[in-house]
Amino acid sequence: MAKILIIDDDQDIIDNLTMVLEGNGYTVMVKGDMDQLLEDVKRLHPDMIILDIMLPEDSQAGFKAARLLSKDENTGKIPILILSAVNQRSNLSFSFSENDVNTDFMPVAAFLEKPVEPKILLNKIKQLLYQ
Repeated sequence: MAKILIIDDDQDIIDNLTMVLEGNGYTVMVKGDMDQLLEDVKRLHPDMIILDIMLPEDSQAGFKAARLLSKDENTGKIPILILSAVNQRSNLSFSFSENDVNTDFMPVAAFLEKPVEPKILLNKIKQLLYQ
C-alpha cells in the first residue's frame, strides 16, 4: 500500500490521520517541522504528502514547502494534499480553496479544509494516488 508523509505540528491531527490512514492500509510517516524538509522527503520516498500550511515557526510554511518540493526533480511529482484550518485560524479577508491550486502560488494536487470527514479524505487520497 502507499506510503503517506504527514507534515503537521498538531499531535491530535497526526493521531487522527494516522488512525484513519493505517486503518485503511496506508503506511504513515510523520514530520512535525520543516527542518531539512527536502532531504527528509528524498530519504523517506513517500507516495503522497499531507501538508499543513500554518506551523508555529511560520504561518506560511506549507506554501513555502509546497513550492520547494514542486521545484525539485526528485520530489516534484509527489502529490501534495494541503489539509489546513488556515481559513479558520487566520484573520485574512479571503479564504483558500481548491480553486487556488496552481503551479505558482499553491503548487499542490489538492486542498481540503480541517476538520475533514474521513470518507472525504480517503476518497481524495485515492483520487490523487490512483488517477
